[in-house]
Amino acid sequence: MFASRISPLRLGLLTLTLAGICACPAGAQSLTTVSIVDPAYGIKAFTISIPAGWKFEGTVLPGPECSRVPMPVFRAYSPDGLTEMRLLPAFNWTFHPGIKGFRPVNGCLAYAGPMSAEDFLKHYVEMIAGNGMHVVGPMALGAAYQQRVAGVARNMNRIGPNIHGSADAAAVRIETVNGTFVIEQRLRAYVECRIATSGPDANGGGCSAHVDVERAPKGKLDALCGLVDAHDLVRTPHEDAWLQRVQQTLMQRAREDQARLTRQEQAGQAMLKRQFDDFMATSQRNHEAFMARQESSFRSAMNNANAAMNARTTAASDWVDYALDQQTVVGQGGLAKVSSSYAHTWSSTVGNQTQWFQTNDANANPNGALSGNWTEDTKVHGDGQVR
Repeated sequence: MFASRISPLRLGLLTLTLAGICACPAGAQSLTTVSIVDPAYGIKAFTISIPAGWKFEGTVLPGPECSRVPMPVFRAYSPDGLTEMRLLPAFNWTFHPGIKGFRPVNGCLAYAGPMSAEDFLKHYVEMIAGNGMHVVGPMALGAAYQQRVAGVARNMNRIGPNIHGSADAAAVRIETVNGTFVIEQRLRAYVECRIATSGPDANGGGCSAHVDVERAPKGKLDALCGLVDAHDLVRTPHEDAWLQRVQQTLMQRAREDQARLTRQEQAGQAMLKRQFDDFMATSQRNHEAFMARQESSFRSAMNNANAAMNARTTAASDWVDYALDQQTVVGQGGLAKVSSSYAHTWSSTVGNQTQWFQTNDANANPNGALSGNWTEDTKVHGDGQVR
């Protein structure tokens, strides 16, 4: 499945780590529950089980235009930060081979058709490749997880008589370098797709990919995955009150969309009637005004598209940094990817060799303590753009 090695990028990185190393997932058998509050409503949306004593961060993100259902994201990690599990935002895309020039809407991927979970993970690994990443091979999914995905597949097939639904899952083991540590990760995903089998939308549809990540120091990943799989810890049961609020919101948005389309249709009909009534007297003036509006609309659309593309590129690069527990800085060594566990990064270059020093102490200064001429680097977006 994933037999090839991804060529490592040159790190050129010296990380000074002061924290102790102790991540023991196999012994963390006792669990506790934590809540995710949806900031859009200010109410509890999901309840998650995590190992007792772990730290937790989570929220609810709004869905993109092609799938407006809000999605939970979270990160749970051991006190030393080396062992963790996280649920990433869902990846969504739509396709319609029957429409020439079909383009994805804002926030959705540009895939042209359905995709298996194995193929999606290949694309995902290619997207995050770097920093000495090595693809080891496939991993087990976990029995409870497979049962959950099978339930998703059954629900997808109940959508309607003219819709074919499917869901499948895959997982892969990778290794990355985090400072002086070799970190093992399991990337696991299930992909659900629905495709119209007849009618004007035949062969069109959409898919969603749901990715969770388990990571631990080398040799400890299997114990962590055993704990996660035994309790299906990445499962996100929703609160009924929250789901009702979401359904009400989605229904209201659908009504607003329908009303907007109706107004646009009525406005178009009125405009055509006025144009017909005034054509003989004002045809030249209307023609010139129409052309001016078209030019203005075209330029505005191009500007908006360029701005949206730049924003998505920057956001994607920041998500890659987040997924890899890294940050991007610029300094004496140019752009560099360093650990996100520290607030301050210094760099020193002698000849062609650059070293980095990281610390959380705002008053720390390596000049005089370490050899070389040190300057503090500046944090930037993952693609190098200024924050």
